[in-house]
Amino acid sequence: MPPRLSQAMDALRRGDLATVEEQCRGLLAESPGEFRAASLLGAILTDTGRADQALRFLEQAATHELMARYNLGIAYHAVGRLEDAAACFEDALRANPDWVDARNNLGSTLLDLGFARPAAEVLRESLKRPGLTPVVFSNLLMAMQYLPEVARDEVAALHRSYGEALAAAHPPMAPAPDRDAGPLRVGLVSGDFRHHPVGLLLEGLLPALRARGWWLCAYSNRPGLPGDPVPARLQTQVDQWVDISGTDDLSAARQVREDRIDVLIDLSGHTGHHRLGLFALKPAPTQLSWLGYGDSTGLATIDAVVSDAVSTPPGVDGEYVESLLRLPLPRLPFTAPADAPPVSDPPCATDAPFTFGCFNTIAKLNPRVIATWARILAAAPDSRLLLKGRQFDHAAARTAIIEGFASYGIPAERLVLEGYTRRADYYAAFHRVDVALDPFPFNGGMSTLDALWMGVPVLSLAGEGMWARQGAMILGALGLDDWLTDDLEAYVEKAVEATRSTAELRKLRRGLRKRVAEADFAKPERFAEVFCRAIGELHERLGAKQRRGA
Repeated sequence: MPPRLSQAMDALRRGDLATVEEQCRGLLAESPGEFRAASLLGAILTDTGRADQALRFLEQAATHELMARYNLGIAYHAVGRLEDAAACFEDALRANPDWVDARNNLGSTLLDLGFARPAAEVLRESLKRPGLTPVVFSNLLMAMQYLPEVARDEVAALHRSYGEALAAAHPPMAPAPDRDAGPLRVGLVSGDFRHHPVGLLLEGLLPALRARGWWLCAYSNRPGLPGDPVPARLQTQVDQWVDISGTDDLSAARQVREDRIDVLIDLSGHTGHHRLGLFALKPAPTQLSWLGYGDSTGLATIDAVVSDAVSTPPGVDGEYVESLLRLPLPRLPFTAPADAPPVSDPPCATDAPFTFGCFNTIAKLNPRVIATWARILAAAPDSRLLLKGRQFDHAAARTAIIEGFASYGIPAERLVLEGYTRRADYYAAFHRVDVALDPFPFNGGMSTLDALWMGVPVLSLAGEGMWARQGAMILGALGLDDWLTDDLEAYVEKAVEATRSTAELRKLRRGLRKRVAEADFAKPERFAEVFCRAIGELHERLGAKQRRGA
């Protein structure tokens, strides 16, 4: 082994990444073909947020070393080259089918591309392999949420398996000592304090929570991305901001204890960049899950999932490890976007083709959704469908959707597929939609609220599970029950009927924004009043119960 490479490996063991990089760059200057140095340097650059710089080194080494090929997949994923990333992970699995990290990353990448069923198949296989890790459970649980053929009891069982596995590796800390009276100290834990539905839904609500007397700390599990203004805005709305993205669970739990947090709220569930391991340690006397996930976390150390009576109707409590805290209004707060343009008339009122639309991730467009929407387009032959999502920046996703509709006789020219655009263009795109179609069983949440704010009615099919009832939750709260059904045939009939209702659509469109603005869940002060009261009362009940137990 060349001396420089030996010194780089020694530095790596010490955690001295700067020296690793220096030695690898020096060796490559002397011996440009030294693939081991290129592989190591590429991995370091990726781990330190410079995946774009890592590519040339990892591409050089990938033809010589399987680990470099695997790391190249990680770098490709980081820069958004998802199809190339999937190919790298597939190569790694062909060489070693028991490589759990490669299997997990392949499943995660397929899900990011919108291929929920293949992702679930890959991740299910991990359950049979040695070295299973908790993150595999989380990715599989997310993939299963998109699939209509997956039964609720199967999802519930997997949540419990995850919770039991995590509990075995994260035994709870000793109960926190009682603290002096004062404002309720609330910690919010998320990897999505950014331009993401969680970050956007919190804007406007956080000041209202503080106005109710809460002391707020945001524990952020993801560094801000360049050009994203949301983290900076959110930081001004809390009393303390702590970056825990590079901190292990035990250290983060000790931080929560030092901050004397009364109520710790998970905002991620099993979505990306979650910190459920922190919650397994039980650093706070009251722990809740809310907003970012639509199901149980599987953790017995989380006391309750914050929901509402529509999202979780009576009879579903057994699907949750936690208790259900049902709010008397929708569980999602809505802050009116300041940068949304005015509402326009529906396109069909200007003699444009009647346009259905959906701006959800295409992972929600499972085969049953595509078959149903194809029936609608066939019954309304002059209509078209506008689909918008970041996955359409990838050829594989575009091809899958086009072929899916083609199998039911719907040609590509009746589909408008658009990828990622800046926020202003996203809102403006609703001007080109007459009626939004809600996917199922994973309904829209933020996208539904955005559509309604832009005056676009949303047709939703209610199902089982919290995410499958988001449409029912939102539309019911707004008195839009005519746009909600729990019957597939009625869903198709309502969509087709809408194409013949131009005058009604124009009238409804002009009043939707006002209807949303006047709803209790869209008034931060009203939502905060209900939310703070419910959580404060739960915290008091749990504290009294613990004192009786002691």
